[in-house]
Amino acid sequence: MKNNKLLIGPGTVVTFGKENKILQSSGILVEDDEIKEIGEWKELEEKNKSAMMLDADGRVIMPGLINAHTHLYNSFARWISMPGEDSNNLQNIPDKLQSKLERALQVEDCYLSAVVPIIQGLKKGVTTYIDHHCSPFYRDTTPLGCLDEVGQAVIDLGVRACLCCEVSDRDGEMITLSEISENERFIEMTRSGHGGGRLSSMIGLHSQFTCSDETLEAVRQLDSYEKAGIHVHCAETLSDVEDARSRGFEGAVARLAEFNLLTEKTILANCVHLTEKEIELISNSSSAVVYQNAVGAADIIKLMKKEITVGVGTDEISPNLLGDFKTSAGLQHHKKKYSHAGLSEPIKLLTEGNPAIASRYFEKPVGMIEAGSYADIAVMDYYPPTHLAKESFDEHLLSELLNSDAMHTICHGKVIIKDKKLKGNFDEEALSELAKEHAEDLRQRII
Repeated sequence: MKNNKLLIGPGTVVTFGKENKILQSSGILVEDDEIKEIGEWKELEEKNKSAMMLDADGRVIMPGLINAHTHLYNSFARWISMPGEDSNNLQNIPDKLQSKLERALQVEDCYLSAVVPIIQGLKKGVTTYIDHHCSPFYRDTTPLGCLDEVGQAVIDLGVRACLCCEVSDRDGEMITLSEISENERFIEMTRSGHGGGRLSSMIGLHSQFTCSDETLEAVRQLDSYEKAGIHVHCAETLSDVEDARSRGFEGAVARLAEFNLLTEKTILANCVHLTEKEIELISNSSSAVVYQNAVGAADIIKLMKKEITVGVGTDEISPNLLGDFKTSAGLQHHKKKYSHAGLSEPIKLLTEGNPAIASRYFEKPVGMIEAGSYADIAVMDYYPPTHLAKESFDEHLLSELLNSDAMHTICHGKVIIKDKKLKGNFDEEALSELAKEHAEDLRQRII
C-alpha cells in the first residue's frame, strides 16, 4: 500500500492567516493533498514513523506563496524594449509593447512563457498563481484554446492556478466573443475536474476603458459570472478614470458597479486612483483589491481600514514575489510621507489577504498552514539569526527572509522542489534555451 503521508520538519512554522502563529521546533503532517496536523516535532515524529520524511533542518517553514495578480506571458517581455508613445497612458498601449506582445503570442509561446516563470517562482516558494492571460490571436484568428496551454504548464509543474482570458473590444467583435467563449469553456472544464483540484477559472476583463457597454452587459449575462468571478485591471492610471468620467461615471469602479460586476468573487487589480465613494462600493460588495508595485501605490492603508480584502501580486515582470515585496512598504512610506507608515500592512497583504483571496476559488483553504488546508508549503533556506516570534516576524521578512530561496517546495501534497532542485523530468537548461528562442522569434514579429 502506497504511503501517502509526508512529515515535514523540524523547523520554525509560520502559519500565515489572521493569527499568523509562529511555532518553534515544530513540523507538519501532510496526507494526500492536505495538511492533517501541525505540532511539536518530536511528538509528530514519534506518532508518524512510517511517514515519508522531508528534512527542514531547523529552517523556516511557511505556506506556499500566492501571486494574486500576474501575467505569466509577460516573462517574454522582460528584455524587449520598444520605441513608442507615453507609457504613462494605458490607452496608448495598442501602439506599444504590451499589446504587440499579446497579439503576437502563438501556441508554444503561451506554454513556454508560463513554464519558465513558474519554475523560477517555485524556487522562491511560490505555489499559486491568479493569472490574467491575453493572446487574442493564439491560433491565427482566435484565442480559443489559449488557456489550455497555460493550464498545461500548471499541470505539468504541479502548481496551483486560477486562470482567465482577458476580454476587450480592442480586436473586433469576433475576437471579443471568442474571448468570452474561452472563459466559459475553461470554467466548465475546471468545474468538471480538469487539473485535479489545482486549476480553477474566472472571467477576465482587460479594463473598463477597453470594454463597451455591450461587452460589459454580455459578461454580466453569463450564467457563470457570479460563481466564477471577474478579474479586471481597474483605476491603474488616470486615463482609465478619465475614460469612465467621460461616460458619465465617477470613476472606473463606479462604471463596473453600474453593470453589477462587483461581487465577492471580483478581483480589482491595481486601484491606484479611487474616490471615497468607490472605496465604499468595493467594501460593500466584498470585492478584493490586488496591489503591485509595477503600476504605482494604491492606498492600501485606507482600503484595509474599510475592511477591504487586499492582496499582492507582481504583474510577472518578476517571478519573485518576496523580492518585489520590500518595495511595497517603501511606497507606502512615500505615499503617506511618514517613515513608519506601511510597515505591517504590506505584510498582511501577503499573510492574510492573498490566502483569503485565493481560497475563494478553490475547494479547500489555500495559503495557510492549518489542518484541512491544501498542503502547499515552502521550506525557506533561512535560519533565523535572532528569535523569530509573532512580534518580530515583519522584521525578519523584510530584512532577510525575502531574499531567501526555497530549500523545498510542496504543492497539493507533492514535493516539487527538493534541496533547491526541480524534481521530475524537466530539463531546465533545455527549456530555458527553447524559451529564449521563442522569445526572440516573438520579438522579431513585433518590432
